[in-house]
Amino acid sequence: MTKHGFTLFLFLSAVAIATFRDEQEFCENESCNEREFDKSHFYSDVKHCGEIPLALSHKLLDALPLDDGNVIRTVKRSVFSESQPSPLKEPLTLAAVSQDVLRNILDLNESVIQNEEFVRCVSGGKLFPGSVPLAHRYGGHQFGYWAGQLGDGRAHLLGEYTNRKGERWEVQLKGSGKTPYSRSGDGRAVIRSSVREFLCSEAISLVVSEEPVWRDPFYNGSVIKERGAVVLRLAKSWFRIGSLEILTRTGELDVLRTLLDFVIKEHFKSIATNDPDKYVVSICVSLLFSCNTRLFYIV
Repeated sequence: MTKHGFTLFLFLSAVAIATFRDEQEFCENESCNEREFDKSHFYSDVKHCGEIPLALSHKLLDALPLDDGNVIRTVKRSVFSESQPSPLKEPLTLAAVSQDVLRNILDLNESVIQNEEFVRCVSGGKLFPGSVPLAHRYGGHQFGYWAGQLGDGRAHLLGEYTNRKGERWEVQLKGSGKTPYSRSGDGRAVIRSSVREFLCSEAISLVVSEEPVWRDPFYNGSVIKERGAVVLRLAKSWFRIGSLEILTRTGELDVLRTLLDFVIKEHFKSIATNDPDKYVVSICVSLLFSCNTRLFYIV
């Protein structure tokens, strides 16, 4: 909240409320492609200015086992799956940008938002240089019961960026299309959920499309059309407790050790690699961090 400012919070909240209120009339009285909505507060003055000066890398590619099948299924013996984002249908609207993240984390000039290549990159239509999109495999509990494989069903990890301060950030799209972990989902996100993601995450941008997405917001059988949206967000790491739990439950202990070794090396440098209890210590520390920071997330 503080990083985006209270004014931005009020504006985006109003957008979400207004959008939800009129979704039932969306595409009922007018064509989805013809319907125009108010863009007066959006970043609409976009033009082509060349490539985006943001190159990503991937330590994960060589360090962890990857799955290369982009088909919805149960994945085995992998931590990530290679998966390409599905671009939102144009026209696209850059609805919100965090100037703080642009300047102080990604080392980008604010003028980058006037670049049409920027809008494509932050919406999944084009990849940043060096990007290899990955979807993460993890498991977890739902409603008190083990749900098995969950995973990034509508998110793509594009790569990592190390800024001029030496900080390493992982860059992820949310709402960017199907992955092997989508189950019965469509891989998309709507404006309502994307506004929440933008406000509550270390988010870079929110891009809105006229692409219709079907949702049942009250889970009562009343399906309505909403507008698709994509958020580009950051975290020090997108690993979570479920990243370890899925490997334990399936008996993939060699993969679990490989993942834990990587996590200790990259995120818990205070733990000695020759410590016989390093795995126990790292799991306990990650549980502690999951309650206090954005580094690990409990599913």
